[in-house]
Amino acid sequence: MLILSFCFFLGNILSAASKDPVAVLFQASGKVEYTKDGNQWRKIRHSKFLFAGYQIRTGDNGSAKITIQESGKNLQMGPSSQFEVTTNGLQATQGKLTVQESSGKLATGLMQRFTKSQTYTTVRRSVEIKNGIDLDFARNVVLSDDYPYLAWDNPGSQYSFELKIGDQVQQVPASPDPVIMTRVSPFSGTRNVEINVLENGKVVASLQPFQSKGEEKSHTLTWLEKNQKADLQEEINTIKETYGEKSFMLGSLFEKQEMWVAAMRQYQEYLAENPDEIEMTPYLFRVYKRLKLEKKYTQELINWQKAIKE
Repeated sequence: MLILSFCFFLGNILSAASKDPVAVLFQASGKVEYTKDGNQWRKIRHSKFLFAGYQIRTGDNGSAKITIQESGKNLQMGPSSQFEVTTNGLQATQGKLTVQESSGKLATGLMQRFTKSQTYTTVRRSVEIKNGIDLDFARNVVLSDDYPYLAWDNPGSQYSFELKIGDQVQQVPASPDPVIMTRVSPFSGTRNVEINVLENGKVVASLQPFQSKGEEKSHTLTWLEKNQKADLQEEINTIKETYGEKSFMLGSLFEKQEMWVAAMRQYQEYLAENPDEIEMTPYLFRVYKRLKLEKKYTQELINWQKAIKE
């Protein structure tokens, strides 16, 4: 077996792209606009994450609410106002902000998860060239009746898979897609998960236990119980009512619950529909890392680095 290992870096990121959001603007009404460069102004129709260097303004009939990332403080922006977003918050150039009651514990906690994006914008890893198949998987994934999907890197279109969840065995067909996505049948509680890679019906590789504090441990799946599902739905409803039906904040909620596939799909859908939110993409990369989707992470990071510089 020939193993060739080396470390590499992928480009430098623009300084603006390495920053985390200062605040999120939501419940925009009337004319509410923002600019990244002070020249091109764009209308805000839904929620919008604000980064240092942005400017925001409202027309005669405009208003919006703003949650500060660090403190969770809520602010009301009235008509005919303009503010510059700084690393410390918002600085008025016209009008004023009214301080309102702070966000609830849920929203504050989710906002404070949007940190350390720089960690996910540089690849530094060993690449191995060898005879064999690398198969990795998240240490634990939480599933539910509404979010029953698993995902892992596809080692090749010629392979099919055998998925074992406790005593439950499920066959997963071969696919040309870079990521294998499969729906799981419901089960109770937490169970160990095994994945076998098959070629022509024979096992050619298997998911190996991971090391934690010097011990080998099995990968696990957890299915939400009825009361847990009800609590989650209540939190989902709260986020939707505050930040909108397809809010990026929902992805943060799913991350908090270790519902990594649900978080990935939420972020992917939001970013596809809101391409101007490109600065938030590193939080999708964070989920790719949790899911061990190294191929997808690396390729999308390269594409993102090119796009952020344009």
